[in-house]
Amino acid sequence: MALKKNGFTLIEIIIALTILGIGLISVLAYLPVALDASKKAADMTTAALIAQKHIEEIKSASYNDITSADGYDTSGVFNADSDFAGFSYMIAVSNPGASDAKDLSVTVRWGFKGKDHVETFRTMIV
Repeated sequence: MALKKNGFTLIEIIIALTILGIGLISVLAYLPVALDASKKAADMTTAALIAQKHIEEIKSASYNDITSADGYDTSGVFNADSDFAGFSYMIAVSNPGASDAKDLSVTVRWGFKGKDHVETFRTMIV
């Protein structure tokens, strides 16, 4: 009488679970890296939204009112953003060269993992 071999042996199951475990550990090792990248991308998007908000506010003013002395220019001073906690911004307005264009830059600063991150967004107003 011949024996039928049905199912898996204990050794085959142990080997399969070991291979599966190594694969899962490898994938899970990259989870913190992916979460950090996601948070950094969200912070960059928030910084862009803050800069866009302030640029549009300034662009809606009369062209002659956009000067470094009218309260828009906060050069050297970061102001906390009221809409986004943990973010601050600085606005600089200058009139480069002999052109009528005005150089507007909004610098946004925020903290992530104990480090300050800074991004500057620039545009020209003509």
